[in-house]
Amino acid sequence: MKDSKHFELGKMSRRIVMRNFGVTAAAAVAMNAVPKAFAAMASAVAQPEEAGKAFPVLTVNHISLAATDYAKSRDWYRDLFGMRLTWDDGTKCALEFGSLTEPNGMFITQVPKKGDPAIVGHFALGAKNVLENLPAMKAEMERRGLKNIRPDGAVGWSALDPAGYQLNTWVPIKDTAMYPGAGTPCAVVPSTACTEAYQAGLKNLASFPKVSGKGFQASSYSNIVLNVPEADIATEKEFYTGMLGMKLIYENNDSGNPAAFLRFGRNTLFLRKTEQPNQKPYVNHYGFVIDSYDHGKVGAELKRRGLNPTSDSKLAWVVADPDGMKVEVTGWGLAEHLAKECSGAAASCPVGVRA
Repeated sequence: MKDSKHFELGKMSRRIVMRNFGVTAAAAVAMNAVPKAFAAMASAVAQPEEAGKAFPVLTVNHISLAATDYAKSRDWYRDLFGMRLTWDDGTKCALEFGSLTEPNGMFITQVPKKGDPAIVGHFALGAKNVLENLPAMKAEMERRGLKNIRPDGAVGWSALDPAGYQLNTWVPIKDTAMYPGAGTPCAVVPSTACTEAYQAGLKNLASFPKVSGKGFQASSYSNIVLNVPEADIATEKEFYTGMLGMKLIYENNDSGNPAAFLRFGRNTLFLRKTEQPNQKPYVNHYGFVIDSYDHGKVGAELKRRGLNPTSDSKLAWVVADPDGMKVEVTGWGLAEHLAKECSGAAASCPVGVRA
């Protein structure tokens, strides 16, 4: 990494740290004034100019997957989807794919203790000008009554969404102060703890196994399926469209099978009714776009790998990852295909579409 020797020698200037960690001049001024009081800084600034202020998101900065074997899952996603390993400290990692400047990503960590199930604990959505908007974002979250609002390091916010999904975060589109576990050491970005923790995940990247090169090349998330109680779908839709600027491309209000598809950038959030008896929201299903998708060839490769794929319309195959998460390998436009031709679900596609 450029300027890495300055990190190692403990001689990096404040200006270089700010530049490498993506901190803007406006945010730097605020940090210089109150370097250890991020939350207080955000609270002290005026409220949004008007109620209902929106902060449109453009990317999935990352989803956070706690796996039963982080290394096994890391290598599975890298090899199948051609993801770039950008950070790994030997216990957790960050993967990126698609655009180099506005990438989608995954954080893969280890479950807290042996026997715990794998879980997608949160997803982080990338927006432009986050640092300049931190105070206004907090004020809008408070106006909406969101719970558990707290800083995500010094470069974003975490909160529960209206349905109570754990730790949704709003962060920059790309920022090297975002890596697994960065929240605590990077409460102040230009700090020794933050830079040392970041460097710990860079120094051994070359030693990790190479991918086979026989997999696909994911260009973005196709969809993330957020399952929530039926009564919360309308509220969730309003929140994600109203505050985060997502565009509604499909809605089904039928009792028993409600759903809403929300497009943002190259990604789509599917809101569906939870099947869990405890009615808690969860994510266990997400998909990745493969450009130049060929349904037959993709299915053949998945079968060659022994993944037992299930065709999910003419634009997607579904497989299970090492922990049983439902993972879709899709072509571009799956969400619109399901919305316009399949009544919102692959099972409703016309005869001949399902392979």
